[in-house]
Amino acid sequence: MKKRNNQDRMMGGHKPRPSEEAPQMANPMDFVTPTQFVQIPSKGRYPEGHPLCGEDSIEIKYMTAKDEDVLTNRSLLKKGLAIDRLIQNLIKDPTVNARSLYIGDRNAIIINARASAYGADYKTSVQCPACGETSKFKFDLADHEEYNGDEYPEEVVDNEDGTFSITLPVSTIVARIRPLTGQDEIEMLSEGKAKDITNDLITKQMKRFVIDFNGYNELSTINHVIDNMTAGDAKVLRAAFRAISPDIKMEQTFVCKNCEHEEVMTVPFGTDFFWPDR
Repeated sequence: MKKRNNQDRMMGGHKPRPSEEAPQMANPMDFVTPTQFVQIPSKGRYPEGHPLCGEDSIEIKYMTAKDEDVLTNRSLLKKGLAIDRLIQNLIKDPTVNARSLYIGDRNAIIINARASAYGADYKTSVQCPACGETSKFKFDLADHEEYNGDEYPEEVVDNEDGTFSITLPVSTIVARIRPLTGQDEIEMLSEGKAKDITNDLITKQMKRFVIDFNGYNELSTINHVIDNMTAGDAKVLRAAFRAISPDIKMEQTFVCKNCEHEEVMTVPFGTDFFWPDR
């Protein structure tokens, strides 16, 4: 009796023709993480030479499982570097340093990355300002406005190099200032943890965004002027800083389910921002 070939038996005695062979599967290693373009509030108002100078958007990758690992890394969380590492991982262009970006542009990246990963609905716990009751409230991350940092008073002069100047009304000192970057944010956070100081955050921020006073840029001079500045000058200086700083405005109407109090509030970014209930 003639023995049947094992392959014949497996194929039911039928040998496939070349045209009937199964199509070759694509190599999973060839998979490329999709990207998206995010509009940046600064509209590229960076100093000449910066990779984003003149650019109104930045290309970022979609979040991956590896990025989620970064957000749960205890060492990075303890140092306050998890979000910074995430932003750097998401940026497509390797020449762009995440810490050199203005804080508003970094916020735009974070918001868009979170929305593309988990959806625009953000459910979080909110405490009512009127009755103190805490309840869940859903915010829409797609409902936000860009502030480009270009609506400043005529007293503020754009030096067209990423810096701005303003003459303080009381002392008549000319202050040259700039928007804060991710590097500034990280260093202030690090200083706060090291010294456990929380009662001088306003002056610490001012000492960061001031470049010089009347052309004097020594740190000792800047610190002395700010520490002894009149409240009137300080108010004007802080207002000028807010006016030149691009950012994302995330304000939505909150309605308390307990007392029906209604108030426009800034969307809170709690610990559940990147870990929504799913």
